Amino acid sequence: MLIFLFVLSFLRLTVGIGLCTFDQPLLGEYYSHENGLETHTSLKLNGDIDRLYYRRESGAGATQKDSGGLLVSKDVGECFQLNLKRSYYELIYRDKSQSCFQCYQMFNRTKNIIQLRKSSCEEITLLTNQMNFEELCRTIDEQSEFITLFSKSYSAEECRRTMYGTYHFTYEFREGGIGICDNPTSRLISCPDPGTPFEAVNERFRMKYGYCKHLTSSFDADQLYQCLGSWLTTDGNIITAFANERVGSERWYDKFRCMLTRKDQPQWFAKSLFAECSSLSSPTDGPEKVIITPIIPEEPTASCYFPSNLTGQWINTANVNARVLINATHIHEIAKVNNRGWLRETYYICQQTSRSQYLVKSVTKGECFSYYICFDFKDRHHNILRYRKSKSFMSNLYNLFPNRDPFYEVCSWTSFGNVANWKYQVFVLDPPAPIECPFTGMWIFKQVGQSSSLIQTRIRGGVTPRPRDHGWYITCQPEYIVSQWSICGDQTKSMFADREYCRQLDPYGTPIGVYEQPDYIYQCAGYWREDSRSMMVTYDRDDPYNNYKCWVYERRDLTTITLSRSAGSACGFNQTSESYKSEDGADLAITLTEAERILKSQILCTFDRPLLGEYYSYENGLETHTSLKENGDIDRLFYRRESGRGATANIITVLDNHAIGECFSLNWRENPFDHVSKHHFELIYRDKEKSCYQCYQIYNRTRNILQIRKSECNEITSIVTNQINFQDLCASINLDADVDTLFSKTYSAEE
Repeated sequence: MLIFLFVLSFLRLTVGIGLCTFDQPLLGEYYSHENGLETHTSLKLNGDIDRLYYRRESGAGATQKDSGGLLVSKDVGECFQLNLKRSYYELIYRDKSQSCFQCYQMFNRTKNIIQLRKSSCEEITLLTNQMNFEELCRTIDEQSEFITLFSKSYSAEECRRTMYGTYHFTYEFREGGIGICDNPTSRLISCPDPGTPFEAVNERFRMKYGYCKHLTSSFDADQLYQCLGSWLTTDGNIITAFANERVGSERWYDKFRCMLTRKDQPQWFAKSLFAECSSLSSPTDGPEKVIITPIIPEEPTASCYFPSNLTGQWINTANVNARVLINATHIHEIAKVNNRGWLRETYYICQQTSRSQYLVKSVTKGECFSYYICFDFKDRHHNILRYRKSKSFMSNLYNLFPNRDPFYEVCSWTSFGNVANWKYQVFVLDPPAPIECPFTGMWIFKQVGQSSSLIQTRIRGGVTPRPRDHGWYITCQPEYIVSQWSICGDQTKSMFADREYCRQLDPYGTPIGVYEQPDYIYQCAGYWREDSRSMMVTYDRDDPYNNYKCWVYERRDLTTITLSRSAGSACGFNQTSESYKSEDGADLAITLTEAERILKSQILCTFDRPLLGEYYSYENGLETHTSLKENGDIDRLFYRRESGRGATANIITVLDNHAIGECFSLNWRENPFDHVSKHHFELIYRDKEKSCYQCYQIYNRTRNILQIRKSECNEITSIVTNQINFQDLCASINLDADVDTLFSKTYSAEE
């Protein structure tokens, strides 16, 4: 009976043995470094697992061959169960010698790398004579370190995700002579050979170590590595595994390494000293720390010159506001960011020129090759330098074939795209010199666009959203609030936009909006016409991100202008004066309507008979010439005769005053109870220069004679309403005052 139970229990234990076998990607021979021991792991096709642990001989160092190691232990087991979980393989390993079970979590990082975590080796419980594999796998600590297995039959993988280009680097070892070695000859080069197939463009890189005299840990070496793949960890680290090509297969100890970096810290690397990755914690914490700096792959020599008016500091609006420095032979472009996280610096060195075309050799820091590019510059205009840029051609091709002329090929028109629809790109002087804007005047505006791009009421450089705090001196009634766009007076080099401008007058006759600052100031930097579109670039020093804006504008009629503002610094290819959508490259469309304080269309009166005409009078010792024009304008010229000439002088040489105004309102005043001689025209005259108003009482005595009385020129006569009161203004005329007599110059005799 006891024998039967023993046989039954043995059968229950062995059920399922041999049910799993290995295939790709797990099948193969692997090398790892675990707990100071070199480990060779074999996952065989039939499911057997062999693991051999070697200890290196004392003093052998890194040059000891694997055959000279001491075998410490040997694990022989087999695959009992294999399941594919969400992101890893779950392997139940049975140790043949100890008759215990282990749970392996195997993560397939690349086709050459497997990382695993494992539980302790547990035996079957005596009570149930079974093993609960789920509980066994749950005993694995998720925070435990991974064991990294490197495939012995590896094949190189693309490692451009981690590094690509030409760099100078410094290195430092945690132990064995603390200090940073910064040798100018140290180079990290990760570049493909010309003609390399695309799928193998960047499978290896070279690190040339330079020796530092006073650091014992530094050395001279030229190491060539093959990339075995990279992967991203849960905490954002990028780990790359690589193999040293110059170490043979008999020295696995020196062959495999790991390197750790981050996407937000791409210039720092931590590098392991053994075939393991667990010693790398961060890009600045590892056995070996490496800091790389991009450098140019070569230093070309200039052989021509750029025009002298191109020199200076510019902004390239077509390249995310890249800063551009131009001297006689070089163009140095510095982009703010690139996909590596640092500044992208490109040098264009003049090689050959013809007409407006310039052949340059382009070299970029951190890149692998130099290129030929052709610039076609337009003449500099205002603060604007327009150009076209050709496609790039690798300069190595022309080194191999010296009979080929790069200028003929690179600067041909087909190299610029050979398409019908194209536009010039723009350099803008930084900072730009203010220029006269292409249009002037005072306007009210309406806007449409993206909500975050609309012109809003603000205090430039301030913290409060609205400038008015409802004090008596800046309170504005809603009917007087307008959206004003002004380019007036002596400030015609900037456009002033005020979302809520107050046109109400204060007790001193001044618009309340004068006391406030405009919401936006766009300084005009340059304008031109291209593809039947008028374009303009402005500079806004208050914009924290994008100081330059490109506008497409169009005058629709005498009183209307439409403008479209670009989303970035460059005008969109399909942007028109009415664009505001992102697909057109714009974010705001504005319609300007002329709104001078008193427009011609607002004048309520014009002159006709009997007032229309040219008149002469003698007022306050001055000869006065008055012109009442048909459109309502009134010109009055006051002359003083030269001393000693008397009334017989033929030449009047001294202009004492010139009053220019217009008719604001004209009414006929007739009281049936008054004598007919008191009936008159009541004219409200507005002085254009002084912006004040006068009331004229004009008496039509004959068809050749006018007599006038007038009030003082006042701005505001009612403090209560803050407006001009024409009735009070006319009531201020003294009816006993003398009248001025105007004689028609085109008189006709009467009886």
